[in-house]
Amino acid sequence: MVKGYIITKWTEERGLMLQLSYPETLSVDLDDMMRIFYAHITGAAEAGNVLVRLEKVSSNVSSYFNGMDAQVPFMINLMLELDEDPEIFGEKVISEINSNILNLLNALINEPSRTYDITEELKDYIKNSLFLLERLKNLSKEQRMAQIFVSEKGSAILTSLRENAYSRKELRETLEEKLGKSIYNLEISLDPFVKTDLIKQDWIEGDSDISLFLISDFTIMRVPATKLIEDAKNNLPTPYLATQYLEQVNSYFMNYTPIHEDNLKIAYDMINPDKYDFITLFREKAYPINKIPKSPGETFDEIKEMLNTLEQDKILTIIKDQKGLEWIFLLTDPIAQTFYPEYMIENIREKIAQKKLKKKTAIKYLELLEQFYKK
Repeated sequence: MVKGYIITKWTEERGLMLQLSYPETLSVDLDDMMRIFYAHITGAAEAGNVLVRLEKVSSNVSSYFNGMDAQVPFMINLMLELDEDPEIFGEKVISEINSNILNLLNALINEPSRTYDITEELKDYIKNSLFLLERLKNLSKEQRMAQIFVSEKGSAILTSLRENAYSRKELRETLEEKLGKSIYNLEISLDPFVKTDLIKQDWIEGDSDISLFLISDFTIMRVPATKLIEDAKNNLPTPYLATQYLEQVNSYFMNYTPIHEDNLKIAYDMINPDKYDFITLFREKAYPINKIPKSPGETFDEIKEMLNTLEQDKILTIIKDQKGLEWIFLLTDPIAQTFYPEYMIENIREKIAQKKLKKKTAIKYLELLEQFYKK
């Protein structure tokens, strides 16, 4: 599980100091904090991220530093278990959390009269962020595919495996060349591929390393909400709302063409657990805004804010009935659509001709593709 956050700051007078730890029982000694700090300032001491392993406290630390040129240099340290990697949460999620924490830290510096209120707000934000990170460990299959899609490393793995079969060593070397950085935890990076049945790992007789084969592919896209359209064709929830809804859906998809930037946007919505809960809820039926199911402790304002972001991304639409009551419909359904990678058969033929794939590896790959196709 995620342990928590330790935030430190650098001052010319006192050096590295603890700003806040959450939970308060979480502690790391100054020597370890200095190790992380030195990892940041080695070189240009610019803003950026490092991953540091602390054996003494059995933690991997995903640390963000805002740079020595900042008004106050802060170091935001996400404390993880040794077998955890921040990549399982997604780069964008961690980046957004760090950015929001940094905004609150800067507010502490610039608004000293509100120190208590801002500190409490910061603690609440960190508490909610830790809850979010724990939820990100239990994603659905299509959420894991969305996570692959938005991840720099995940996307690079998918692109590579679309070209050829690789041993783990070969894939690591290929990724390091593509991304320009060392790859340490390939198993963690491959985990969403395994859990979504996109790849098959198998031994080739005579090889010393396991080989990786892409046996299923996917794309992120928007589709019409099938259940809601069927309901609307039956004049549900009311004839007026059904007519308005079908007009909006037809208008949207008449001009819809999947593009990478839009696919990225909806993929980010899919991996957000709160947004995904709403997406799955509205796949089944439309709701009047005052009847939307709430989680314990969730306020109407929080629901409204989440709905607004999904409306802006053209996932939800709000339609008023003849009495002026707002109803929430799923305008477009963001999905991870899997498909059989038929193109790999031609890729295998070309790699054999170019002597870039061993014959026994090619035979194994074709056998696996045949087995998957029969399923």
